[in-house]
Amino acid sequence: MEKKSIKNKTHYVYDGLEEFLESNPGTNVVFDWRKANEGDWVYSDDDRIIQLLKVSKSVNHPGDRKNYKYANGWVRTVVGSFLNRPNVKMDTDFSSHPNRYTFSKKIKNTNKRVIDRKKVTRKEREFATNIVVGMGAIEAYKNAYTELSDNKARKKATILLKQERVMKEIEKSVLDVAKGLGIDHEYILGKLKGLADYSEDDNIILQSAKELGKIVGTSGATIKQREVGLLGVFQGFSPDELEGATREQKQISEGESE
Repeated sequence: MEKKSIKNKTHYVYDGLEEFLESNPGTNVVFDWRKANEGDWVYSDDDRIIQLLKVSKSVNHPGDRKNYKYANGWVRTVVGSFLNRPNVKMDTDFSSHPNRYTFSKKIKNTNKRVIDRKKVTRKEREFATNIVVGMGAIEAYKNAYTELSDNKARKKATILLKQERVMKEIEKSVLDVAKGLGIDHEYILGKLKGLADYSEDDNIILQSAKELGKIVGTSGATIKQREVGLLGVFQGFSPDELEGATREQKQISEGESE
């Protein structure tokens, strides 16, 4: 959440619906800001919630008819002013609008905020946890961000899964739960060695040997690949199994501290 004061009144920009409703219970949010009225709370094109402080149905700007001829008016928020046109995107990046009374230029990439972010947010952690417990990417996003549209969730989840910080969070969660299940490198090595030594199937022996080579580094695997080698083994556990492992690990930790 961000905020800015104008004439001694504080205006807010919310990161998502859950955060918005905590401060504005029962308040409706208009999905398409171009169809909203003055005073309405709307979704911006970079997926935040902001209030329209001023709405005009016409543009009186005769000196620049080329840009404003086909606009259906304009809107103003605490961040900036935006023409009401299909190709104009309304963002919430304060740094891009040094003067909120001038019209914003067209945004080339509405996902820039997500891509440029360095630290994992609370909702990104929720998304990562949802992925780990077995939700599909779309459901994981919808659950974390209170999103209703499958299409929008699919696009946003795809972007999140391309971000290194999010993937690191997923890897960390997977490894933590795997340890709670008693799965570590020693366990994996033992199982693979058993298959390689005692299986009667030549293909299983070969594949087990290859996997052992990746883990110990003889097949050219990087340190990073060996560190996250548990990820593939982890797939297939149900949410109930993961929750049980986490609870059991917590009980063990509490017992050790007594």
